[in-house]
Amino acid sequence: MTIISSVLGAAAAVILAGAAHAATIDLTPTIDGDVQVFGGDDVQTTADKLSMTQSGGLTRNAILEFNLSAIPDSAIINAVDISMVLTRFISNVGGRDVALDVFTYLGDGVVDISDHGASGTQALDTTTAAGGNAGDVRSFSLTDLSTFGAALAGDLLTVRLETESFASWQIAALENGSYDPVTLSIDYTDRISAVPLPAGLPLLLGGLGLLGLTARRRRDR
Repeated sequence: MTIISSVLGAAAAVILAGAAHAATIDLTPTIDGDVQVFGGDDVQTTADKLSMTQSGGLTRNAILEFNLSAIPDSAIINAVDISMVLTRFISNVGGRDVALDVFTYLGDGVVDISDHGASGTQALDTTTAAGGNAGDVRSFSLTDLSTFGAALAGDLLTVRLETESFASWQIAALENGSYDPVTLSIDYTDRISAVPLPAGLPLLLGGLGLLGLTARRRRDR
């Protein structure tokens, strides 16, 4: 019976290990700001809003760094949504739809001028309607999540927000006292606990259970 009990215990442990752990976490930046190189380098990290602008040669990009340490390094990233709160309407020439380009790359703990055009993965290429009001929330689902998995080991991920075609955005920054900052909602699965269940294990457990019952009946006679 001791051997049977041990095997049953081990088999039960395998079954429990096979239950993958899925979770969703909402993260706000550890630091944010906006950067511009046209007409001289300019970095702003203390304002209550982040600006994204494109007008001729002038391009101002919003930069956000996130700490992913709450997510296990072994996790599989399933989905990521990014949400931002407007601090004013979004403008564009003729009221046209407004571009939003999201780039992701490994973080370095600071927001500086190098973030303006740093090489990264384009995680989203989309548009949204011009207009809106202060306090409106715009949310988008990222389409390329590869950088998130790569950033888990080092914990830091930078997100750069850009626009195009004479558009202008203003969204709430960390320092904003009225509206929430940009948020990443990350859905992930911890694959360490996702151990595949052997195909023959149910039959094994059934057979061991029958052996255990038979042995007990013999002992009770």
